[in-house]
Amino acid sequence: MRQYLSALFLVPAFSLTAAPPQGYYDSLEGKSGAALKAAVKSKVRSHKTISYGDDTWDAFRQTDVREVNGKLCWWDMYSSNNVPVSSGHPGMNIEHSVANSCWGGSKNDAYKDLCHLNPSDATANNRKSNYPLGIVAGTPTWTNGVTIVGKPASGYGGGAGHVYEPHDMYKGDFARAYFYMFTVYDDISWGSYSDKRDGMYDCSGSTVEFKPWAVEMLLQWNTADPVGQKENDRNDGIYDVQRNRNPFIDIPDLAEYIWGDKKNTPFHYDPSNYPENPDNPDKPDDPDVPPTPGIPGTWELVRSSDWLTATDVYIISSSKSMAGLSPELSGKFLTPTERVVVADGDVVSAAPSGAAIVTLAGSGRSYAIGLSAKEGSTPMYICSTLSKTITLDASPNAEGASATISISSDGDATVSYGSAGNLCYNASSPRFTTYTSSGQEPLRFYRRVKGSSVDGVEIDLRRQVWVEGGMLHIPASASIYDLTGRCIASPASVAQAISLPGGIYVVVRPGGRPLKVAL
Repeated sequence: MRQYLSALFLVPAFSLTAAPPQGYYDSLEGKSGAALKAAVKSKVRSHKTISYGDDTWDAFRQTDVREVNGKLCWWDMYSSNNVPVSSGHPGMNIEHSVANSCWGGSKNDAYKDLCHLNPSDATANNRKSNYPLGIVAGTPTWTNGVTIVGKPASGYGGGAGHVYEPHDMYKGDFARAYFYMFTVYDDISWGSYSDKRDGMYDCSGSTVEFKPWAVEMLLQWNTADPVGQKENDRNDGIYDVQRNRNPFIDIPDLAEYIWGDKKNTPFHYDPSNYPENPDNPDKPDDPDVPPTPGIPGTWELVRSSDWLTATDVYIISSSKSMAGLSPELSGKFLTPTERVVVADGDVVSAAPSGAAIVTLAGSGRSYAIGLSAKEGSTPMYICSTLSKTITLDASPNAEGASATISISSDGDATVSYGSAGNLCYNASSPRFTTYTSSGQEPLRFYRRVKGSSVDGVEIDLRRQVWVEGGMLHIPASASIYDLTGRCIASPASVAQAISLPGGIYVVVRPGGRPLKVAL
């Protein structure tokens, strides 16, 4: 029997949130500011404490696992790695989102609390060190596309030399973990350090307090990245293990009543006021499928030279720093834009408005790469006949315009201009140009997925997507993503029927609202 999708599958109405036990938050009623914070602490501070180590990894099986291509993998918020649970946890650490060094290394209850522990790639854990959260300015000193480390932007860092910036899709997750930790453990022995660990807080009084810049940033992250299904599921898993919950996940605006604009307003708990995305119902409720700001469209990573055509449109980034390629020439090199933000390494969720619109002239693996400031403009083609020297020409047949492009399965592109070398990105002196020596970052091409419309009006996906006999039917030009943000089915020129295992999927067509589907 064919099942057409009703409003149940629209993102704003779709909710899998498991509510806390009835009456769980009654003790918060009518309080505000410091009194509300104390009531939150009283409610959740007493919980079952598990030992750190093997028991933590056992708990992660309930809190931090996702299915990727049919395999259960650890959900790592510090990298895009997908390490199978069946392999153990090679190359991974148990990471404290609030650094254990904040308490001088003491293995206290805060050290063992699942509400801020996560499985993490060991390299990313090491590189982020115990720097405070913040916003990185300029080119990162280290990044893997998810974890970003670098000098703090003005107004961030609290005097720290370096900060750690999470991926946009996880900023709210970390903000809510910090709200929990700085509430529940505000009276333990927090250390005061002169270097990099106390940039976010002040412990000179009887309790630890956020510094103004830090609480402002965390409140912004809490709003910009609302609670999604991942956090709700994790909160339920933690409740099963520790018998307590993170109230800042269950009650998305609770932090505003403690530190924000509502701190002088009495709090009243009404579960019906808290859908997954109260402030942005048009945003998918899972943070790994964010909307695309900047240049419109959905952009997917090109993983083969065979995917390149002279009819598609692309943006280009560096492979590690994720700097975008702009059409601006400065001397002998092309300038970078802000970082290109990707979800799980495959889909661009934030294409910088200054990025070049890239078109290709040629065929096979030999192309002239054209750059335009906006779509529809006449492109200028990259030319290079000498290492570390880029020029732009209006003709794709100009000397040095032809490049051989080969792309590995992981998406890294080698763009060769013969004796002039390969087009690469220099992170230490932020620029794109050609290099004959190794050591620079290769490029990545992201292709815009083509959309469809009738007479300029976007077709309602609800009328074109259905489930029948275990098959998910989608229209031409639509893609299917799982809740990790991984593309399951790429766009095709004709409608498709895809056989998928049971689960939750998101159908996306450029320019339209995403549609969440349950199989």
